[in-house]
Amino acid sequence: MHASIPNAEATSAACGVASHAFVQATLAEIPGLREKPSPEGMPSLPPRFLRHCDEQTVVGMRAVIAAMADYPEPRPSFADFGVVAAPCQAGRFATAQSLAMLRTAGGAAVSPHIVPQCSLHSVAGAVSVAFGLNGPNIGVGGGQHAVSEGLLAGLSLLTADASLPGIWLVVSGWSEEPSLDPSGKPACEPLPESASVPICRALAVAITAHADIADNPATSRGLTLHMPAALRMAHPAAEDRRAADEILEFARALDAAHEDSWSHVCPWGTEIRLSRLAAPAHGTQAATRRGPHREAA
Repeated sequence: MHASIPNAEATSAACGVASHAFVQATLAEIPGLREKPSPEGMPSLPPRFLRHCDEQTVVGMRAVIAAMADYPEPRPSFADFGVVAAPCQAGRFATAQSLAMLRTAGGAAVSPHIVPQCSLHSVAGAVSVAFGLNGPNIGVGGGQHAVSEGLLAGLSLLTADASLPGIWLVVSGWSEEPSLDPSGKPACEPLPESASVPICRALAVAITAHADIADNPATSRGLTLHMPAALRMAHPAAEDRRAADEILEFARALDAAHEDSWSHVCPWGTEIRLSRLAAPAHGTQAATRRGPHREAA
């Protein structure tokens, strides 16, 4: 027999959403993103900076650059921002390639970039290094619950560290994993039994502790973390959803100006809500302005 649990709710974290951008690309389109120049006025990446990066890092970096370009003026330097990246099974594709090449060509064919560029920390580290961010950079999760783990870590870190003005939250994943031929070469076309081409999706969101929404309160939105005691029993989370599908759903919610709210239930019962915020009164901290939804290749 289980003891009854009161259906109490506590809001333990809140932040603003200052900007966001969504980028998706097929495997065949990703090489073009590696060398794609930054928008005018945005920091340029060092030459060949993305040459050896995992595909999720490439798409995630482009999402961050697009979100920076759409950040409301006056745009901050971002120097003190942190990064929380939640890639879904990053590095698996490159690792599979390396194992295939090891079998056919020996150890000399295995790239030394696998460990630094295709690990859980790689997306966050690349964003931090590329833009000279001084805040913490961490990789979280690694599995199908990338959206849940990224949101929880990002809101928790921003709430715990009062010195952080904001965090770049980056979530990424494949709609389905690309396939390889026996020699390790990628197959950019779908397998016969598949009707779709694998797509790598990434969403970058600037979440902030402080933001001025007085000039545009109608479109101001924020993220809040709620911990209802009985939420898990009332709304069990679906275990079989793809991370890429949840990323797309989150991106569409951020892009939907006409919608008042969006809710995401984490597997462990915590709920994260995106909703409009009232203009702050008497120094109350609130935030957000949204950036337009982007899809780029």
